[in-house]
Amino acid sequence: MNSIISGVMVILISTFFAGGTIAENYTDKTWVAPEFFVIIPLWAIGFLLGLLIYRGKFPGLYLLFSILLTWGAIPMGVRLGAMMAT
Repeated sequence: MNSIISGVMVILISTFFAGGTIAENYTDKTWVAPEFFVIIPLWAIGFLLGLLIYRGKFPGLYLLFSILLTWGAIPMGVRLGAMMAT
């Protein structure tokens, strides 16, 4: 359930930042700053690492690492996208 909710949030946040605000999107382009789509692969890496941990010897740690990796990918991706955009 955590992966579904965080995945939806990643899609919403990355498309919001990539589309830009009204003030930034003075062109007719759909994606003003496509650098912010870097959030999606970062989240996917966290999701896949969470699956590997789940299949390991300590599945109880899956919840902790999954939450940290998937939700932590959002601010890391926003920061990385902002650095790439400037």
